[in-house]
Amino acid sequence: MCKRIPFFRIFLALLLGIFLDANYQPSLPTWIVVLALFISSTVCFVQSTLIFQWKWGWILGTSIIGILIAIGGISNALRSNSRKVSPSLDTSPVLLSITEGPKQGSASNRYLAKVYKADQPMPEAIPNTYVYIKKTDSSTIMPGDVLLSMNIPQPLKKNANPGAFDFTTYSNRNGIGFTVMLEGPYQYIKLAQSAPSSKSWTYIVRGKILAIIRKHIKNKQNAGLAEAMLIGYREDLDKELLDAYTNTGVVHIIAISGLHLGLIFMLMDLLIRSIAGRKRAAWAGLLISLPLLWSFAILTGSSASVIRSAIMFSFIIVGKAIGRKSNGMNSLLGSACILLLWNPDLRFDLGFQLSYAAVASILLFDQEIKQLVFFKNKAALYLWSMVSITLAAQVLTTPLVIAHFHRFPTLFLFTNLVAVPLSSVVLVMEILLCAVHPFERMAIELGKVINTLIQLMNDHVLLMGNIPFGMIDQLQISNTMISLVCLYLAAWYSLFKSPSRFIFFCLALLGLGLPVLHLIESIQTSKTKEIIVLNTYGAATIIHRHGKYGTLTASASFLDSKKKTKEMLRQTGLALGIEHWDIQSFPNDPVMISLQETQETMPWVLLCHAKSISLNNLKDEIKKEILLLADASTPVWKIKQWEKEAQKLHLRFKSIPEEGPHTIRCHQTQQ
Repeated sequence: MCKRIPFFRIFLALLLGIFLDANYQPSLPTWIVVLALFISSTVCFVQSTLIFQWKWGWILGTSIIGILIAIGGISNALRSNSRKVSPSLDTSPVLLSITEGPKQGSASNRYLAKVYKADQPMPEAIPNTYVYIKKTDSSTIMPGDVLLSMNIPQPLKKNANPGAFDFTTYSNRNGIGFTVMLEGPYQYIKLAQSAPSSKSWTYIVRGKILAIIRKHIKNKQNAGLAEAMLIGYREDLDKELLDAYTNTGVVHIIAISGLHLGLIFMLMDLLIRSIAGRKRAAWAGLLISLPLLWSFAILTGSSASVIRSAIMFSFIIVGKAIGRKSNGMNSLLGSACILLLWNPDLRFDLGFQLSYAAVASILLFDQEIKQLVFFKNKAALYLWSMVSITLAAQVLTTPLVIAHFHRFPTLFLFTNLVAVPLSSVVLVMEILLCAVHPFERMAIELGKVINTLIQLMNDHVLLMGNIPFGMIDQLQISNTMISLVCLYLAAWYSLFKSPSRFIFFCLALLGLGLPVLHLIESIQTSKTKEIIVLNTYGAATIIHRHGKYGTLTASASFLDSKKKTKEMLRQTGLALGIEHWDIQSFPNDPVMISLQETQETMPWVLLCHAKSISLNNLKDEIKKEILLLADASTPVWKIKQWEKEAQKLHLRFKSIPEEGPHTIRCHQTQQ
């Protein structure tokens, strides 16, 4: 296999280097020294005698693998250094150079900006910064504008509750380390405004495509879906419709992925072969298809799945031009190596994981499934090929879907069989609409057809989503379990390809290991006892966990929102393994709650809705070894006041809104 797929060993070596740097964090000079040693070893081996090379040939292979491991480590080390937060940003004013946005929010728009200290003659940019501007004040702010502000960007703080989306970690992995809120036009001055010529071509083209879609697709919900399908613009996408596509397992239709790029590649290849002929199609594809594919990839946002697909198709196009046939799995792993060297943090990206898992699963299992049934009828054979591809893609993606979304759509096959062909037709018609939009009458009729097809697709997805048994929810799987499941699937694949006693033994061992691991994890969960003070804006929320049983004690104002409470219980329950809930409430009045493990250990005091309380008045009642917790039910200004009072009184203090949830491990907890 390693000879047929040379990128297999390269991919594993790079991944090992990234893993070693991420977990053991050697310095960058250390990696450079290691790289130099392995390069020296390779050079010395090549310059040695033939007898030595024949006898000690393994040294060359080891040195090359060592070089690849060092390259992976250096790549991750450089990425880690680039996202370190600069400690020097402590004075104002600052210059905000808007690079991306706006991203629509409920009350404000979010932009991405590079930040410079305005009082330096040679300003140095810090890591990218989120800039939040109220909707009423941000209508004139566009990419390319430069703002002057006295507000100092603050580092993003990791304060997500268990099971909630970790926005801080996600941002840091994308090189974004700061945030700044501009609450009114008086908090910034626009120094420079972007001229139309200075805007990026992607921004201009996206704007024109959006204008065409909105003009000819009258239904707002369908227009939002059409925008997402064609160029990945999701600001107008209906949230309930997005949830329906996610729950039925066809969200890949909305997300720009390899499916879209593959369809566009097929259309361009067919067009080029029809015009240029088969002999000149290879070089014509190199000059036409390659630039167009990468232009589309950049236009749609350069997501990991699209770039993966663009690299793979680039291999195919270049291979045709030089008369070489490409290997699908080798191209897949080659694209993974390129992406991981460019950005090692992509290994955490869900789109990256699902995209590579789906393509690898199709390459490995599609032919095996397709050969299970034989049809002479061409229509039946085409239908079965669609079924086999859909089933094959689910083999490796299912563990990832369960791990990330904790649910599994049981009717994914029936939804995909209708939605995927319809979406392909819609995508082709959208491209055609953009091409013929100068011809008004033709564009109007084409827009009506697109609107009808999208409505049919939406109706089908919503119908499948309303079937009671269409979703298995509340599923939980650990990372260790995912690894064992992947090994189990690999053992089954090996057993079908080349049966042996060793493979059968491994399969039986893994089959026994999965339930044993599940039992061990269940026992560990049942023995866990802890109290967690959550970070919930405007409310006090405490979870008292005893194994799979949990008690939520929250402010009455928070519990009044049934939807918010249900979603929080679902997220937290999945993260902590809590299956049974008991809900209690306390009034929205000032209260101090003492959380104590035993009588012999120090207590933790939680301040809830307590903006009228002063620590100076309680200094005789609070012991200095006590840890004071201020949760998100108290205004920020009051928490800042408590922090100053605690410093003067030499008291231990923690702000839940700033530092995140606080967990108290305990055995015999008293509350």
